Amino acid sequence: MSDNSPRRSLNLQGVLKYAVAHTTSQEDDAKPSTDLDDEKSRFLEGALNSLTVGASNDFKTALEILDSPETSTEEKKESLNHLRSHIDDIDLANSLAKMGGTKTLIRYITMPEEDLQALSINIVAEMAQNNIFCQDIFTKEKFLPALTRNLSEGNENANIVRCSIYAISSIIRSFQPGMNEFKRINGIKALLPCLKSSNSDVYIKAAFLIASLSSLDKSLRDAFLKADAFSILFENLRPIDCFDVKQETTLYALSTLSLKSNLKLSAGKRKDLDLILAQIISKNNQNENCEDMVNYAKNIVENLKTLP
Repeated sequence: MSDNSPRRSLNLQGVLKYAVAHTTSQEDDAKPSTDLDDEKSRFLEGALNSLTVGASNDFKTALEILDSPETSTEEKKESLNHLRSHIDDIDLANSLAKMGGTKTLIRYITMPEEDLQALSINIVAEMAQNNIFCQDIFTKEKFLPALTRNLSEGNENANIVRCSIYAISSIIRSFQPGMNEFKRINGIKALLPCLKSSNSDVYIKAAFLIASLSSLDKSLRDAFLKADAFSILFENLRPIDCFDVKQETTLYALSTLSLKSNLKLSAGKRKDLDLILAQIISKNNQNENCEDMVNYAKNIVENLKTLP
Protein backbone atom coordinates (compact mmCIF):
# COMPACT_ATOMS: atom_id res chain seq x y z
CA MET A 1 0.00 0.00 0.00
CA SER A 2 2.99 2.23 -0.50
CA ASP A 3 1.16 4.23 -3.19
CA ASN A 4 -1.11 5.61 -0.53
CA SER A 5 1.62 6.63 1.90
CA PRO A 6 1.90 10.38 2.53
CA ARG A 7 4.41 12.17 0.29
CA ARG A 8 7.21 14.06 1.97
CA SER A 9 6.30 17.75 1.90
CA LEU A 10 9.38 18.94 0.02
CA ASN A 11 9.72 22.34 -1.61
CA LEU A 12 12.59 24.35 -2.99
CA GLN A 13 12.50 26.92 -0.21
CA GLY A 14 12.80 24.08 2.31
CA VAL A 15 15.83 22.74 0.48
CA LEU A 16 17.36 26.21 0.54
CA LYS A 17 16.87 26.61 4.29
CA TYR A 18 18.28 23.15 4.93
CA ALA A 19 21.30 23.77 2.73
CA VAL A 20 22.05 27.13 4.33
CA ALA A 21 21.74 25.65 7.80
CA HIS A 22 24.17 22.86 6.97
CA THR A 23 26.84 24.82 5.12
CA THR A 24 28.44 26.63 8.05
CA SER A 25 32.17 26.98 8.66
CA GLN A 26 33.95 23.81 9.68
CA GLU A 27 36.57 25.60 11.75
CA ASP A 28 36.54 24.77 15.46
CA ASP A 29 34.65 27.32 17.55
CA ALA A 30 34.40 29.60 14.52
CA LYS A 31 31.12 31.33 13.83
CA PRO A 32 30.27 31.91 10.16
CA SER A 33 30.11 35.57 9.27
CA THR A 34 26.88 37.23 8.18
CA ASP A 35 28.51 38.12 4.84
CA LEU A 36 29.41 34.50 4.23
CA ASP A 37 25.90 33.38 5.12
CA ASP A 38 24.46 35.96 2.73
CA GLU A 39 26.84 34.85 0.00
CA LYS A 40 25.89 31.20 0.46
CA SER A 41 22.25 32.08 0.60
CA ARG A 42 22.42 34.06 -2.66
CA PHE A 43 24.35 31.28 -4.38
CA LEU A 44 21.95 28.57 -3.27
CA GLU A 45 18.87 30.63 -4.07
CA GLY A 46 20.24 31.38 -7.52
CA ALA A 47 20.97 27.71 -8.11
CA LEU A 48 17.50 26.68 -7.02
CA ASN A 49 15.85 29.40 -9.11
CA SER A 50 17.86 28.20 -12.08
CA LEU A 51 16.67 24.65 -11.39
CA THR A 52 13.05 25.80 -11.23
CA VAL A 53 13.29 27.82 -14.45
CA GLY A 54 15.03 24.94 -16.19
CA ALA A 55 12.40 22.44 -15.08
CA SER A 56 9.58 24.79 -16.11
CA ASN A 57 11.08 25.15 -19.59
CA ASP A 58 11.38 21.38 -19.81
CA PHE A 59 7.71 21.10 -18.76
CA LYS A 60 6.69 23.41 -21.62
CA THR A 61 8.60 21.26 -24.10
CA ALA A 62 7.08 18.07 -22.70
CA LEU A 63 3.55 19.52 -22.92
CA GLU A 64 4.15 20.64 -26.51
CA ILE A 65 5.13 17.06 -27.38
CA LEU A 66 2.08 15.66 -25.58
CA ASP A 67 -0.27 18.13 -27.26
CA SER A 68 1.08 17.57 -30.75
CA PRO A 69 -0.61 15.03 -33.06
CA GLU A 70 2.70 14.68 -34.92
CA THR A 71 4.73 13.08 -32.11
CA SER A 72 5.04 9.33 -31.59
CA THR A 73 3.69 7.30 -28.70
CA GLU A 74 7.26 6.70 -27.55
CA GLU A 75 7.97 10.45 -27.49
CA LYS A 76 4.78 11.06 -25.53
CA LYS A 77 5.71 8.33 -23.06
CA GLU A 78 9.17 9.83 -22.60
CA SER A 79 7.60 13.24 -21.95
CA LEU A 80 5.23 11.84 -19.33
CA ASN A 81 8.10 10.04 -17.62
CA HIS A 82 10.03 13.32 -17.58
CA LEU A 83 7.10 15.12 -15.92
CA ARG A 84 6.70 12.34 -13.38
CA SER A 85 10.40 12.45 -12.46
CA HIS A 86 10.05 16.08 -11.32
CA ILE A 87 6.61 16.52 -9.78
CA ASP A 88 7.56 14.96 -6.44
CA ASP A 89 8.65 18.52 -5.65
CA ILE A 90 5.53 20.48 -4.62
CA ASP A 91 6.73 23.74 -6.19
CA LEU A 92 7.31 22.04 -9.54
CA ALA A 93 3.99 20.19 -9.31
CA ASN A 94 2.26 23.52 -8.77
CA SER A 95 4.18 25.08 -11.68
CA LEU A 96 3.00 22.31 -13.99
CA ALA A 97 -0.60 22.91 -12.91
CA LYS A 98 -0.30 26.70 -13.33
CA MET A 99 1.04 26.40 -16.88
CA GLY A 100 -2.03 24.41 -17.92
CA GLY A 101 -0.59 20.90 -17.64
CA THR A 102 -3.81 19.65 -16.04
CA LYS A 103 -5.71 20.14 -19.32
CA THR A 104 -3.24 17.81 -21.01
CA LEU A 105 -3.37 15.28 -18.17
CA ILE A 106 -7.15 15.00 -18.08
CA ARG A 107 -7.14 14.24 -21.80
CA TYR A 108 -4.61 11.48 -21.31
CA ILE A 109 -6.28 9.81 -18.33
CA THR A 110 -9.29 9.04 -20.53
CA MET A 111 -7.44 7.93 -23.64
CA PRO A 112 -7.36 4.32 -24.93
CA GLU A 113 -3.54 4.13 -25.01
CA GLU A 114 -3.14 2.27 -21.72
CA ASP A 115 0.56 2.91 -21.08
CA LEU A 116 0.09 6.66 -21.51
CA GLN A 117 -3.12 6.55 -19.51
CA ALA A 118 -1.50 4.80 -16.54
CA LEU A 119 1.47 7.17 -16.52
CA SER A 120 -0.84 10.21 -16.59
CA ILE A 121 -2.99 8.88 -13.76
CA ASN A 122 0.10 8.27 -11.61
CA ILE A 123 1.28 11.83 -12.29
CA VAL A 124 -2.09 13.14 -11.07
CA ALA A 125 -1.85 10.96 -7.95
CA GLU A 126 1.65 12.13 -7.11
CA MET A 127 0.91 15.81 -7.78
CA ALA A 128 -2.12 15.68 -5.47
CA GLN A 129 -0.49 13.96 -2.50
CA ASN A 130 -0.39 16.36 0.46
CA ASN A 131 -0.84 19.26 -1.96
CA ILE A 132 -3.99 21.31 -1.39
CA PHE A 133 -3.28 23.54 -4.39
CA CYS A 134 -3.30 20.60 -6.82
CA GLN A 135 -6.13 18.82 -5.00
CA ASP A 136 -8.24 21.94 -5.51
CA ILE A 137 -7.41 22.23 -9.22
CA PHE A 138 -8.07 18.53 -9.89
CA THR A 139 -11.39 18.75 -8.07
CA LYS A 140 -12.52 21.90 -9.91
CA GLU A 141 -11.42 20.57 -13.28
CA LYS A 142 -13.54 17.41 -12.84
CA PHE A 143 -10.77 14.83 -12.61
CA LEU A 144 -12.76 12.76 -10.10
CA PRO A 145 -15.61 11.83 -12.49
CA ALA A 146 -13.05 10.87 -15.15
CA LEU A 147 -11.06 8.73 -12.72
CA THR A 148 -14.20 7.17 -11.25
CA ARG A 149 -15.30 6.00 -14.69
CA ASN A 150 -12.10 3.96 -14.83
CA LEU A 151 -13.38 1.84 -11.93
CA SER A 152 -16.28 0.38 -13.89
CA GLU A 153 -16.72 -3.39 -13.79
CA GLY A 154 -16.09 -3.55 -17.53
CA ASN A 155 -12.53 -2.26 -17.18
CA GLU A 156 -10.33 -5.33 -17.52
CA ASN A 157 -7.05 -3.45 -17.07
CA ALA A 158 -6.30 -3.95 -13.39
CA ASN A 159 -3.38 -1.52 -13.52
CA ILE A 160 -5.61 1.34 -14.74
CA VAL A 161 -8.14 0.57 -11.99
CA ARG A 162 -5.42 0.41 -9.32
CA CYS A 163 -3.80 3.67 -10.48
CA SER A 164 -7.21 5.38 -10.58
CA ILE A 165 -7.97 4.40 -6.98
CA TYR A 166 -4.56 5.79 -6.01
CA ALA A 167 -5.28 9.09 -7.77
CA ILE A 168 -8.78 9.39 -6.29
CA SER A 169 -7.35 8.77 -2.84
CA SER A 170 -4.67 11.44 -3.32
CA ILE A 171 -7.21 14.03 -4.44
CA ILE A 172 -9.82 13.54 -1.72
CA ARG A 173 -7.99 12.46 1.44
CA SER A 174 -7.75 15.29 3.99
CA PHE A 175 -9.40 17.63 1.45
CA GLN A 176 -13.06 18.26 2.19
CA PRO A 177 -14.07 19.75 -1.20
CA GLY A 178 -12.67 16.62 -2.84
CA MET A 179 -14.57 14.45 -0.38
CA ASN A 180 -17.76 16.34 -1.16
CA GLU A 181 -17.25 15.92 -4.90
CA PHE A 182 -16.57 12.20 -4.44
CA LYS A 183 -19.87 11.85 -2.61
CA ARG A 184 -21.71 13.99 -5.17
CA ILE A 185 -20.65 11.81 -8.12
CA ASN A 186 -21.55 8.66 -6.16
CA GLY A 187 -17.96 7.48 -5.99
CA ILE A 188 -18.97 4.96 -3.34
CA LYS A 189 -21.05 3.01 -5.82
CA ALA A 190 -18.18 3.10 -8.32
CA LEU A 191 -15.61 1.89 -5.78
CA LEU A 192 -17.49 -1.13 -4.46
CA PRO A 193 -17.04 -3.38 -7.55
CA CYS A 194 -13.29 -3.14 -6.93
CA LEU A 195 -13.84 -5.23 -3.79
CA LYS A 196 -14.95 -8.05 -6.07
CA SER A 197 -11.87 -7.86 -8.27
CA SER A 198 -9.78 -11.00 -8.67
CA ASN A 199 -6.71 -8.74 -8.67
CA SER A 200 -5.32 -8.47 -5.13
CA ASP A 201 -3.76 -5.05 -5.68
CA VAL A 202 -7.09 -3.59 -6.82
CA TYR A 203 -8.92 -5.14 -3.87
CA ILE A 204 -6.34 -3.93 -1.34
CA LYS A 205 -6.31 -0.37 -2.73
CA ALA A 206 -10.11 -0.23 -2.63
CA ALA A 207 -10.40 -1.70 0.87
CA PHE A 208 -7.70 0.62 2.20
CA LEU A 209 -9.42 3.68 0.72
CA ILE A 210 -12.76 2.61 2.20
CA ALA A 211 -11.10 2.19 5.60
CA SER A 212 -9.35 5.57 5.39
CA LEU A 213 -12.45 7.47 4.29
CA SER A 214 -14.67 5.73 6.84
CA SER A 215 -12.30 6.69 9.64
CA LEU A 216 -12.32 10.35 8.57
CA ASP A 217 -15.97 10.96 7.67
CA LYS A 218 -18.96 9.37 9.43
CA SER A 219 -21.30 10.24 6.57
CA LEU A 220 -19.07 8.28 4.21
CA ARG A 221 -18.95 5.41 6.69
CA ASP A 222 -22.74 5.31 6.79
CA ALA A 223 -22.90 5.49 3.01
CA PHE A 224 -20.49 2.56 2.61
CA LEU A 225 -22.58 0.55 5.07
CA LYS A 226 -25.76 1.40 3.20
CA ALA A 227 -24.09 0.20 -0.01
CA ASP A 228 -23.32 -3.14 1.71
CA ALA A 229 -19.53 -2.69 1.79
CA PHE A 230 -19.31 -4.51 5.13
CA SER A 231 -20.87 -7.68 3.72
CA ILE A 232 -18.61 -7.68 0.66
CA LEU A 233 -15.53 -7.26 2.84
CA PHE A 234 -16.74 -9.97 5.20
CA GLU A 235 -16.94 -12.38 2.26
CA ASN A 236 -13.18 -11.91 1.80
CA LEU A 237 -12.29 -12.58 5.44
CA ARG A 238 -10.45 -15.83 6.18
CA PRO A 239 -9.29 -17.42 9.49
CA ILE A 240 -5.64 -17.46 8.48
CA ASP A 241 -2.72 -18.22 10.79
CA CYS A 242 -0.04 -15.97 9.25
CA PHE A 243 0.43 -12.42 8.02
CA ASP A 244 -1.47 -11.56 4.87
CA VAL A 245 -1.76 -8.00 3.57
CA LYS A 246 -5.16 -8.62 1.99
CA GLN A 247 -6.55 -9.96 5.26
CA GLU A 248 -4.97 -7.14 7.26
CA THR A 249 -6.55 -4.53 4.98
CA THR A 250 -9.90 -6.34 5.14
CA LEU A 251 -9.79 -6.30 8.94
CA TYR A 252 -8.80 -2.63 8.93
CA ALA A 253 -11.79 -1.75 6.75
CA LEU A 254 -14.19 -3.86 8.81
CA SER A 255 -12.95 -2.27 12.03
CA THR A 256 -13.56 1.29 10.76
CA LEU A 257 -16.97 0.43 9.30
CA SER A 258 -18.12 -1.20 12.55
CA LEU A 259 -17.09 1.74 14.78
CA LYS A 260 -20.09 3.69 16.13
CA SER A 261 -22.06 2.65 13.09
CA ASN A 262 -25.55 1.66 11.98
CA LEU A 263 -24.32 -1.80 11.04
CA LYS A 264 -26.99 -4.50 11.03
CA LEU A 265 -26.06 -8.18 10.93
CA SER A 266 -28.25 -11.24 10.90
CA ALA A 267 -27.78 -13.70 13.76
CA GLY A 268 -26.12 -16.15 11.38
CA LYS A 269 -23.64 -13.64 9.99
CA ARG A 270 -22.86 -12.35 13.46
CA LYS A 271 -22.07 -15.88 14.65
CA ASP A 272 -19.86 -16.59 11.62
CA LEU A 273 -18.00 -13.31 12.04
CA ASP A 274 -17.42 -13.88 15.77
CA LEU A 275 -15.99 -17.33 15.01
CA ILE A 276 -13.58 -16.11 12.33
CA LEU A 277 -12.40 -13.21 14.48
CA ALA A 278 -11.78 -15.52 17.43
CA GLN A 279 -9.73 -17.83 15.21
CA ILE A 280 -7.66 -14.96 13.80
CA ILE A 281 -6.91 -13.68 17.30
CA SER A 282 -6.03 -17.06 18.77
CA LYS A 283 -3.90 -18.22 15.81
CA ASN A 284 -1.90 -15.01 15.46
CA ASN A 285 -1.75 -13.55 18.95
CA GLN A 286 1.88 -14.51 19.47
CA ASN A 287 3.09 -13.49 16.01
CA GLU A 288 4.53 -9.97 16.09
CA ASN A 289 4.09 -9.67 12.31
CA CYS A 290 0.36 -10.04 12.85
CA GLU A 291 0.01 -7.47 15.62
CA ASP A 292 -2.08 -5.07 13.54
CA MET A 293 -4.27 -7.89 12.24
CA VAL A 294 -4.98 -9.05 15.78
CA ASN A 295 -5.66 -5.52 17.01
CA TYR A 296 -8.10 -4.86 14.17
CA ALA A 297 -9.86 -8.14 14.92
CA LYS A 298 -10.12 -7.22 18.61
CA ASN A 299 -11.47 -3.80 17.67
CA ILE A 300 -14.20 -5.40 15.57
CA VAL A 301 -15.15 -7.68 18.46
CA GLU A 302 -15.49 -4.66 20.75
CA ASN A 303 -17.41 -2.68 18.15
CA LEU A 304 -19.87 -5.51 17.64
CA LYS A 305 -20.70 -5.45 21.33
CA THR A 306 -22.15 -1.96 20.93
CA LEU A 307 -24.51 -2.97 18.11
CA PRO A 308 -28.21 -3.37 18.89
